[in-house]
Amino acid sequence: MTFRFVSGRRCLDFAGTVRHRGSPASEELLTHPERLSDWAVQAGLVDTAIDVTDSDLAAAIELREAIYRSVMARLEQRRPKPGDVNLLNERACQRQLTLRLQRTGFARREGTTAQLLATLAADLLDLLAGADIEYVKRCVDPGCTRLFIDSSRAKNRQWCGIKCGNRAKVEAFRARQRASARSEQPAIHN
Repeated sequence: MTFRFVSGRRCLDFAGTVRHRGSPASEELLTHPERLSDWAVQAGLVDTAIDVTDSDLAAAIELREAIYRSVMARLEQRRPKPGDVNLLNERACQRQLTLRLQRTGFARREGTTAQLLATLAADLLDLLAGADIEYVKRCVDPGCTRLFIDSSRAKNRQWCGIKCGNRAKVEAFRARQRASARSEQPAIHN
């Protein structure tokens, strides 16, 4: 599986590993431990696969949900849940993924699942403490629940990425076409 990285921060990309969050069409992308390892490699957080157990995956999903709820609480100007605060603080203070210099002179990104989760929790805390949190938005595509940092110059980006933006623009174009076709139909008189 190929994951999408369009959010502007790894913690937000990680929160996006559920599609259509909260709807009947909700789709979990981290369906088994190897998927979490694949995500970490594709995210560029580690260079090679990491060992992930079923309990590691459960902990990752718990952290992911705490990340999502905490960002949404901030966007909705309310306090995060105390349990989420405790989990995020506990994870963020643990040992994170590290770069290691190899004897060959090349650096290598490596670590464990626990270090991956610590890195993601710390990334969220860094986001919440910095200026970028003011530019975090939720994609306006009704079928998408991704969070992203609006890095556009005018700060008017509405979609998480080009896929959602194109889908919305095509739908708007089709709606205009249908409306135009209806208005051009001649009236039938009896």
